[in-house]
Amino acid sequence: MENNMCGGQAPSPAYDFRVYDQVWQRVAPGMDPFAADPAAAGMTVAAPAPTPAPAAAPVPAQEGGGNLPGADPNPCCMGTEARESLEVLEGFLQEELAESRYCQAMACRVKNRQAARLMRQASVEKRAAARELCAAYYLITGSQYNPAITVERLRWEDLPQALRSCYHQETCNGMNYRRAAEETLDLCLQKLFGRLAEQSYRRAEEVLALLGCLIC
Repeated sequence: MENNMCGGQAPSPAYDFRVYDQVWQRVAPGMDPFAADPAAAGMTVAAPAPTPAPAAAPVPAQEGGGNLPGADPNPCCMGTEARESLEVLEGFLQEELAESRYCQAMACRVKNRQAARLMRQASVEKRAAARELCAAYYLITGSQYNPAITVERLRWEDLPQALRSCYHQETCNGMNYRRAAEETLDLCLQKLFGRLAEQSYRRAEEVLALLGCLIC
C-alpha cells in the first residue's frame, strides 16, 4: 500500500508504520523504538546538561585610577626623595649652562684646531647635560626652571693656561656629581649624577692628553 505524505494531504488513519519498522531494523536492530523505557530498549540515555555556573560579577574599577602607573602621588623616582637635592640640581644646571657658553667662546678664540674641536664638543655635551637637569627639575617639581646665567670674561694668558683651568673645572664637576649621587636617596638622580660625573672625568682626561701634546 503506497502512502503519500506530500501534497498537503492528511495521513491516512490506516497509515502503515511497517515501512518505518523496516528502516529502524536496518539502522538499529534489536532496539524497540516505541519502548516506554529508553534504557529497556537498549538506547543510551543522555545525561542532563549541567546547569551553567552564574557569571562572576565584574570587579568595579577603582575611582581615581589608583591602579594605573604614574597615579601614585609619591612616585618611586623623581619624587619626595629627589626634592632634597633640588638646590644641588639647580646649581649643577646653572654651572653646565655657564660652562657651555664659556667653552663655545674658547672654541671661537683659540687657533689650535684640536683644542677648538675639543671645546666645541664640550660645549655641546654641557648643553645636553643642562637639558637633562632641567627635565629632572620639571619631573620633581612640575614646573620649569629658568636660571639666570652669568658668564665670566675669558681670562687666560695662553692656551695651556686655559686648558689647565678647564681640567680643574672638569675634575671638580666630576667630584661634585659623584658626591651628589652618593648623598641622594633617589635612584634616578643617582644614575643621572653618576653618568654626568663620568662625562666630566672623561673630558678632563681629554684635556690632560691635549695639554701634554702642547707643552711636552
